[in-house]
Parts: sequence; C-alpha cells; structure tokens
Amino acid sequence: MSEGINTHWLMHYRVVALVNQCRRLIRDEFGTRLSLTDPQLRQELGRFAARSQSGELARLMDDIDREAGAPEAPPEPEKASPKRMYRGQPLPEPDPETEPERSAPSKAVIYRGRQVRG
Repeated sequence: MSEGINTHWLMHYRVVALVNQCRRLIRDEFGTRLSLTDPQLRQELGRFAARSQSGELARLMDDIDREAGAPEAPPEPEKASPKRMYRGQPLPEPDPETEPERSAPSKAVIYRGRQVRG
C-alpha cells in the first residue's frame, strides 16, 4: 500500500474524545490550536505534554497511548517518498535526455479548417 498519513490510531471514539480534551488543555495553557488532520498530531501532543505544567495532560497522553497502542515509528529518512506520486504510487523520474522538447510542437494543429500552430 502507499506510505500516506497513518491515522488508524485516531479511528476510535474514546481516543478522539481524549485527544479533544488534550487539544483543549493545550489551547488553554499554550494558546496553540492543534488540528485533528495534522499528520504529526500524536507527536505534537506528546511534545506539549512533556512541556506542560499540568499533570492532567500527561495523564491524558498516557490514556491515549493505552487506548490507541504504541505510537507508530517515525518514517526513516533513507526511505524518503518520491517527489512524484500518482494515486498513491510513485512515478519514475523522467530521463532528461529522452524527454521530448515541450516547446517544439510535433505536428501542425488545425482548428476550424485553419492552421493555428505548426
């Protein structure tokens, strides 16, 4: 399958409720609004929980870890995703010497009986 955003941990109602409580506490303490669609949400929650003065936030993060399982490992830097993707699949990089020149048209274009290019 593709290496897209892995948010399976956020698919449980109880976990979403806990995450929303964490987001509310973070917003109150730090003034930062975290989005549920952020791919790094779990790491951000952990980072804020470590900096927080509140024991409640640390307790909520422990509950999230228990309910959702261990956090997924961050992607390895060696396996960087290719720059060009199509429907979740990597596209091969085009060879510059075999790629045709885009500025030169290959044939004449006729529109309504008249030649417009070529």
